[in-house]
Amino acid sequence: MKFNKIVKSLALTAGLVAGFSANAQTPEYLDFSIDETDYNGTVKTGDKFNGGYVEELIFDGQGGFTTGAMAYLTALFQNNGSMPVFGTELADSYSLYAVLTASGTTSTNATDFTATQAQFSLYIDVNLDTGVDSLIDGTTTNNGDDILIGSASAVTNAYGQYANGTGNFNFDFTDFVLTTEGEEYFVDPIPFYSLLTVNGDFDTLANLPSVTGDLSAGFVAAPVSVPEPSTVAVLALGLVGLGMSARRKNK
Repeated sequence: MKFNKIVKSLALTAGLVAGFSANAQTPEYLDFSIDETDYNGTVKTGDKFNGGYVEELIFDGQGGFTTGAMAYLTALFQNNGSMPVFGTELADSYSLYAVLTASGTTSTNATDFTATQAQFSLYIDVNLDTGVDSLIDGTTTNNGDDILIGSASAVTNAYGQYANGTGNFNFDFTDFVLTTEGEEYFVDPIPFYSLLTVNGDFDTLANLPSVTGDLSAGFVAAPVSVPEPSTVAVLALGLVGLGMSARRKNK
């Protein structure tokens, strides 16, 4: 193998590694329509909900973690989450909130964690008065008027990363299903999407177990599959070694 061919092969490898990294970028969100006529509104179309959350995150010191969060979805966005949808009744005539609980494993320094199980539940709060009871248990107060509209529990690509005072997380659920009431709220498409992605960032982990941050929720065509960093590194190093070996044989 000529050295210039080796260089071309390594350049191709770099492109493949860059391609793997590109998979971690913002997913392509799918359009959906919500019917707000029961809440003084009309039918609105968007592709992502945005909001904020409060969370309790507990590391057990033995390589595991447990977490529970309540997210308030206060805005509907369109154009792959880049532009707000104006004129919705969200956070005015009713509120939309999600309860997320999860557990899993962590790195030795608890800066990287992977969820092995999770539960996501989406509610309409008719009277805008629901509060937190126990985040870690996923329970709320003043919820007598709340309407469960969707849920999911089959999770993949569920991770959190934190370093240098900032961090992010992602949960991909593959079995999101609407309740009967949810089908009256999410009116398009029919049948509705089953692949839900929930992601966001941490404000800080300096005040554990309390955490706050921003969050987005939307529906995608397929869950994002990102290889472990070690997998990419082994692939690159293996091909580099192959190239060096071939170069020595051609000397």
